[in-house]
Amino acid sequence: MARPDSTDSATARVLAELEHRGLLLQAGNEYTSLANLVVGAPIRGSWWAHPQSNLIYWVCQDLDAHPRVATARLIAGKVTHLWESVWADVAGVALARDAWQWRDVAAPARALVERVDTAPLRTDQLDWTGPGKLGEVCRSLEQRLLVKADEVHTDSGRHAKVLSSWRTWWEAHASGPLPTPESARERLEARLGDAARWLPWVPRKKRRDP
Repeated sequence: MARPDSTDSATARVLAELEHRGLLLQAGNEYTSLANLVVGAPIRGSWWAHPQSNLIYWVCQDLDAHPRVATARLIAGKVTHLWESVWADVAGVALARDAWQWRDVAAPARALVERVDTAPLRTDQLDWTGPGKLGEVCRSLEQRLLVKADEVHTDSGRHAKVLSSWRTWWEAHASGPLPTPESARERLEARLGDAARWLPWVPRKKRRDP
């Protein structure tokens, strides 16, 4: 797909909003999203079906390559872009390994987390024999902030994920002490306002569809 001429200006607008807010959904309507910002209106359904999907794609690529932007499945379990100002808070919450993170996690998935804590793993090199599809298991672990996942292109042209611990990621991309989980959660909730109900530690009964 050719890069549209308007990509640079669209990326600049999105980055300015991300720096201001600290977090943006990649797509969705639970909170301000990259996709909605690019097209200037809420998108219903998959953004891949939108007439401006090519522009959205290239802005996503720009953010993925930006040194001050990271991602996590944080808001509503969806891909969330993180400005560096919130990295410490997200890592502080992730590394707490609180009860909500482990709730209903099966033994094979727990064992996978233990392996990732030791060294990063690529999903295309894993011999997964646990229950459920590996992709779904990894997504669930991401949503619980038990692993940090980044996509890579394999030699065959397919997509795979590199799973690492948030500790490994933090030490490679930042420095300094991490906040307490309590203070980190409070700051993230304050940033999101009403949308804080979509954070993974908030009880589901407090969530409502937008």
